[in-house]
Amino acid sequence: MSKARVGIVAAWLLVMAVAGYAVNGHEKTLRDGQLVLLRLAPVDPRSLMQGDYMALRFAVDEELRADAGEWPKYAYLQLGAESRASFAGTGDAPTGEPGRVSMRIRPGGRGASLGPNAFFFQEGHATLYENARWGGFRVAADGTALLTSLYDEELELLGNNRR
Repeated sequence: MSKARVGIVAAWLLVMAVAGYAVNGHEKTLRDGQLVLLRLAPVDPRSLMQGDYMALRFAVDEELRADAGEWPKYAYLQLGAESRASFAGTGDAPTGEPGRVSMRIRPGGRGASLGPNAFFFQEGHATLYENARWGGFRVAADGTALLTSLYDEELELLGNNRR
């Protein structure tokens, strides 16, 4: 086998190993992560009509923007009844305080956020998500957070993020 082929095979194996490691980490977060519910902020309702996704904003993001000059690495959230989270501050390391959880802050073009800006669902199911008021995340101890579901005001599950 030529050196070029060996190099290509080695590069492919490295890419597959890194991808497998990342997938395994996310699967562990989904399986073992703590449930954290973040209140959704109002968004343009027309986004429901643009296709098979819903535009998202989280209420805690407004407090994040007000709290930070230079973006810290983590947001600290106080967990209340039924895993509903409220903003409790920011810092550069995960907190170990009881009743609090740390989520990694995602800097972006429109400012920092704790979650993604969209939730994808099956085409034709927009009406199911019109009453979404809470985003459900699974959060690992290191602050990795994955949006898994949307809930209505009474915390009835509306649907899960497709994997």
